Amino acid sequence: MFEPERITWFMVADGAKARLFESKGRKLGWKLVDEWCDADARTPSRELGEDRPKRGRKSGSGGRFAVDVLSEHEKAEEAFIHERAKFLNRAEATGKFDQLVLTAPPSALGAFRKRLSADAAGKYILVLDKDLTNTPPKELYEYFKGNVERW
Repeated sequence: MFEPERITWFMVADGAKARLFESKGRKLGWKLVDEWCDADARTPSRELGEDRPKRGRKSGSGGRFAVDVLSEHEKAEEAFIHERAKFLNRAEATGKFDQLVLTAPPSALGAFRKRLSADAAGKYILVLDKDLTNTPPKELYEYFKGNVERW
């Protein structure tokens, strides 16, 4: 049976590292399109100048409490994911892919979902909340062959 050629992009990411693969059909294999790594997002907060959370003081009682703000590490991860999502949004707008497989740990996946345009998100054929960023390309390919029905 004839299947039209579809370009499928596989974004495998976390908050500091991402790899993008492209396939024009499961029988044709895939190729690495791009790879990104952000040193700041991989650096622990203590090395970015922040060991402990910010503290506040209650008026009257003088009691102290932690202030819930993003650490420098979390800010770097957010910025990294934002840039990858902008990349995917631009690529979708210019027709560079027809289908998208996105895999990331749950926190990074949530950030991607907030940042991806409705059009780019409409290209999903699979979304996985798994961290596969350190999986070798050959193992990734075999994993996706077993988990993505058609591409």
